[in-house]
Amino acid sequence: MTALRYSADEADMALLTAVFTPFTDTGEVDLDLVAKQADDLLAWGSVAAYVGGTAGEGASLSTEERMALVDRWCEVAADRLDVIVHVGHASLTEARKLAAHAESAGVRAISAVPPYFHRPDTVDAVVDSCAAIADAAPSLPFTYYHIPGMTGVGVRASDVLLAGRERIPSFAGVKFAHNDMVDLQRCLQLAGEEHEVFVGVAKLVLAARQWGARAAIGSVYNFAGPLFKRLLGEVDRGDLAAARESQLLAQQVIDVAGRYGGELAGFKALGSLSGVDCGPCRPPLVSPGPDQVAALHAEVTKLGFTDRNR
Repeated sequence: MTALRYSADEADMALLTAVFTPFTDTGEVDLDLVAKQADDLLAWGSVAAYVGGTAGEGASLSTEERMALVDRWCEVAADRLDVIVHVGHASLTEARKLAAHAESAGVRAISAVPPYFHRPDTVDAVVDSCAAIADAAPSLPFTYYHIPGMTGVGVRASDVLLAGRERIPSFAGVKFAHNDMVDLQRCLQLAGEEHEVFVGVAKLVLAARQWGARAAIGSVYNFAGPLFKRLLGEVDRGDLAAARESQLLAQQVIDVAGRYGGELAGFKALGSLSGVDCGPCRPPLVSPGPDQVAALHAEVTKLGFTDRNR
């Protein structure tokens, strides 16, 4: 088993950022902006960049673009920041290419959703897909990315964890991006000290921390990392009332952002208020216009976000 562990200190919870892919106004990947993204993550204390996932619009990038993005992240992160690469694809052949490239680029680990057009619908089929991807980069820890709302693969993550750790030598854990709190709790119970469960729903961070979660991966940390660091600090000090206030504020900001072109487009627009402005989303996603962005910024500022996000 290949370990991928964060937060050995139980009084801490590691935050890993599912980074946006920066685009120019004409829709090209803006590799020059990646260095600024890395510096921003380091400034507030993110421990890793999760590249090419849902927030990174990986499914809207070509294989060549995804590889170039990985190369750039490895270049700017060096030994300052871990780089974990999402290599999932509708095609297992392309996923294996991405995995092999990630290994040669020197990333810390790989992660993948199962194929999401012709989808596996049993535990064994999901694990077969994961095994094929992991086998293309055998030296790297492999994390299963459970996000049924996007993939349509409804097999329980805890069942994949149980089977995956028995069949895949490099199996390291699960990125859990679903609202099934029972399945999340089961994953945390089963993971123990050998595997990591990365909480992938920002609205569940407070609850998951109290259940013993050690790490979280999310897109919200692109612009709200300091707020979540504050929340976790409040938990660690035993000030649960303040932590609940911080979690509620985060939920309110997430809900507001979702009204401006959808959650991802709204999140990306908040990068120009706090974090790094990574430009628009790539079609078919529709980004909010300048007036909408200004209104979004005004709404979250009125909620007190800018005051608490530092």
